[in-house]
Amino acid sequence: MKAIGVGMALHGWRYLQGSQGTPAGQPAGPPYRTILASGIHVGAGSDAGDISVLDPWFEIYYMVTGKDCTGVLINSGEQVTREQALRMYTADNGWFFHEENELGSIETGKLGDLAVLSDNYFDPKRVSDEEIKQLKSVLTVVGGRIVYSDLH
Repeated sequence: MKAIGVGMALHGWRYLQGSQGTPAGQPAGPPYRTILASGIHVGAGSDAGDISVLDPWFEIYYMVTGKDCTGVLINSGEQVTREQALRMYTADNGWFFHEENELGSIETGKLGDLAVLSDNYFDPKRVSDEEIKQLKSVLTVVGGRIVYSDLH
């Protein structure tokens, strides 16, 4: 895939399903760490919008911990860091739309979309792995305009 210039958009649907149908002892879910290490373009997301809205923090929790919605470790060895998970879910997806020069990071010349979170996602002392699932946006800016604010 790397040689021919294609990428993978990984979806962590196993977060909801668990390891059902996976051979015993095998990771159940996308090989996040393996694909990142390969150098293949990779993004992450959820196709849950087809059936229901799935909070992205559940998917990010799964990517970071390898645990499904019941707390069982099902994707052992394929966990990624918090930074890698967030980057795959946000900035890295710009490549798939040929918009990596316009979005995905806060830099001069790029769109200024951002979300201010309820707590410090990057600090595991402030936000435990389990608490990742409770993170919320308190301020969301799209195209330079505030589209959501929970600030008092």
